[in-house]
Amino acid sequence: MALNRAWNWAFFARRSPWGGVLGTIALNMSNAELIHRTRRTDSTAAKGLLPYAGWCLFATALNVSIAHRNR
Repeated sequence: MALNRAWNWAFFARRSPWGGVLGTIALNMSNAELIHRTRRTDSTAAKGLLPYAGWCLFATALNVSIAHRNR
């Protein structure tokens, strides 16, 4: 949740699209680690995390697009 908040702060409060990109990359790495750790104990729960991870990847693509357009 802290990484989600950090993205909002970087992107909106600081008005920094590239800061938002860094935030979404950190969030994606955190999601991958969470899925990896969860899969070791409960593969069904790990699969349940995939839609959120996919959404975050999509949000990263949107954020990169916005950052490129606002150079």
